[in-house]
Amino acid sequence: MKNTKKLISIVLAAMLVITAAVSAGVTATAASDTLASYYSTNPGGNVGAQKTITVDGDISDWDSSMLIAQGAANDDPRVYRPNSMYEVAEDLYALYGAYDDSNLYLMWEMTNVQDVVAPNDDYPLSQGTLYETMEFPLFIFIDTGKTADAIGNNGQTTTGGTLWDKNITVQNSFNRVIATNVKGNNGPWIYGGTSAGVNPVEMYNASTSGVVVKYGKGILSQNVYGIDKAYGTYNNRVPGDMCNEDAAWVDFNTKGHKSSTMDFHYEVSVPLDRLGITKSDITSNGIGAMLALTSGLSGMDCLPYDLSMNDNADLDDGEHSQENNSFEKSDEDFITASFARIGALGGGTPVTQPTQPTTPTQPTQPTNPTTPTQPTQPVGNTLKLNATSNYFSSAVYDNLNAGDTVTVKYNLTANYPVASAQWQLDYDNTKLRLKTSPTALCTAGGAVNSAALPIVGNFTDIESPADFSTGKAFVQAEFEVIGSGNTTVNLTVNELNLGYSRNNNLYLASVVEDGVIKNVSGQTGFTNATVSQSTNITTGADSEDTLTVHVTSNFFEDADATFDAGTGKVTVSYLLSSSMPVFNTQWLMTYDSSKLTVDTPSMPKVSNPSFTLKNGKIIGSFTDLSLVDYDYLDDFVTVTFNVVGTGTTTVNLQLDYLGVGYYKDGDVVEAYPVDDGVKKVITGQPGFEQYYNNNVSLVYEGTPDFKRGDVDLNGTVQINDATELQRYLAEFNSLSAAQMLAADANADGKVDVRDVTAIQRALADKYVIPD
Repeated sequence: MKNTKKLISIVLAAMLVITAAVSAGVTATAASDTLASYYSTNPGGNVGAQKTITVDGDISDWDSSMLIAQGAANDDPRVYRPNSMYEVAEDLYALYGAYDDSNLYLMWEMTNVQDVVAPNDDYPLSQGTLYETMEFPLFIFIDTGKTADAIGNNGQTTTGGTLWDKNITVQNSFNRVIATNVKGNNGPWIYGGTSAGVNPVEMYNASTSGVVVKYGKGILSQNVYGIDKAYGTYNNRVPGDMCNEDAAWVDFNTKGHKSSTMDFHYEVSVPLDRLGITKSDITSNGIGAMLALTSGLSGMDCLPYDLSMNDNADLDDGEHSQENNSFEKSDEDFITASFARIGALGGGTPVTQPTQPTTPTQPTQPTNPTTPTQPTQPVGNTLKLNATSNYFSSAVYDNLNAGDTVTVKYNLTANYPVASAQWQLDYDNTKLRLKTSPTALCTAGGAVNSAALPIVGNFTDIESPADFSTGKAFVQAEFEVIGSGNTTVNLTVNELNLGYSRNNNLYLASVVEDGVIKNVSGQTGFTNATVSQSTNITTGADSEDTLTVHVTSNFFEDADATFDAGTGKVTVSYLLSSSMPVFNTQWLMTYDSSKLTVDTPSMPKVSNPSFTLKNGKIIGSFTDLSLVDYDYLDDFVTVTFNVVGTGTTTVNLQLDYLGVGYYKDGDVVEAYPVDDGVKKVITGQPGFEQYYNNNVSLVYEGTPDFKRGDVDLNGTVQINDATELQRYLAEFNSLSAAQMLAADANADGKVDVRDVTAIQRALADKYVIPD
């Protein structure tokens, strides 16, 4: 077993007090760079919230902190055509996000300001609300960040054309498409795909997707901003006017709009396992979302907003629909706007477009001085990185290319221990992707939240202060280059305090206080104190003092950790809990033999596993018709490696087959949650309706030698272990990676107060701690 991101992220959520405000929203891509300020993506750095939502058509569970994309009212393409059916009820206004252990939640608002701009046109209200009368398809594109099942070819289908023939393609890489209609009677369906495009055959149909959709009247937003009709040419509107900051922007609520009766909302829940992710994926790396609403043969609106929904708004659609309607109902829409982020900013980098005849081209913009042109993204440029700080020195590294790995280290040397610190690290996530795990960002440990920008961290330990006497990195961050131009990584040190105890006296001295550098040499007990600092930037090939291990799999969740170069052994473990016993498996593990060599492969719960070792590969399998229980989260495949190199490396487990079953009439009834390398839903098979599993990954130093419940690692479970864990949960102390593993006394993959109870019950002989 090992130090899992799942365990760490849950604990950090409990112990971290956020002391710095997050930065502004994500920088938009070319399609939305010119939009007026009324549009935004992840405004104020909002990335949704960790919260369980009851999807029932009631928006009382939601609040403004969950807003991840803001649109505008009255930007339906049909407002640009004379005598068009107004139908502005098909007008997306705001998108919200949330998540919990099991589900992703989305809520979006739709406005209908025709009571102000077209009060004499009562369609479609004369027929009922949109969700009562219409069947317009809508799509939710989800970018999980998982490269193994990323959908390429701009989201065209593998058989040619577009999903549901709606002429929508997407530049951003994504992994799933959730499709339904606004009435909710077609779907919800979930589609996946490959680098060749979307598979037109659904991955999950309406009965197996687990997606829940509800809707109701009223919206959360207190204002409804949009452009009034009294501006421009027809209806005083021209295409692209949503990019004009000086257009007639109004709050329609101040002009008589009745939001409570005219506007409405949708709530959606999506099971995380249907997306191929876990909660820790969202909290650690974030996911992206794009909502697109269609009519006729094309997209009509999306959130975050993209100008492809407006580029042909004033042209007639006589060839396919009604002459007076907008050509936006039939044109091709190529969405290039960044997805809204949930859980963490960053990611969602648009992929480089391949040159191929099937890629849709953007229609020619009408000649009009107010119509914006799409900025051209620089191609093939290098990146210049500047490392700055209010305390540490500056450094510069030039000529970095996309795909390069670069590490920024802020180094500290102090002849007195460091008792506490508080800091924040900021960077541009459109040009750099953070690779370092939260636990490895600060060598002194403590609590670190890397789910938003800036990253914030703090630590304090008077009893065992951090030793920087020989010098080492104070804060270190490894990035992948994903952009070009110039960028800055900045470390702000808010507090940095030296400290030690002597003769029952505690001595503290502030090197940095409230962000201001102090001279400590004149303070009692610190007259000989010397503190020095430096900053250096290295590329991946130059990093020789650490080894970062990324753990990946097609079935188990990802994990990573960074170790000192002197670390002799690291263990990678893939853990499984299954509601039904396992009777066979087959898998392939790959690793970089220049950095790791195999010490011991194992499947601890299996009697006679088979292992074949090759250079850089391990092939494993077992069959046991007596059935192997994984009632608790426990080691499934565990490999201890000898460390022979430094830098960055990946260990990947490709699970080809996983068979579960039960005995009936003397024979095993079998099902395969993983079949030929593909995750399957088996709940539709008789006898497996309630099947579920949990699968995580760990990577930690040394060999697996801990015992559940033995928090202080002294070899036995005692009342001191419960006390130690209680102090940790109250933020009085910290736990090492091995202690974190031992602290999961009830083997549920989390460290919380229930583990304290498990230890206390075990000591009273009322509970047996799992092995």
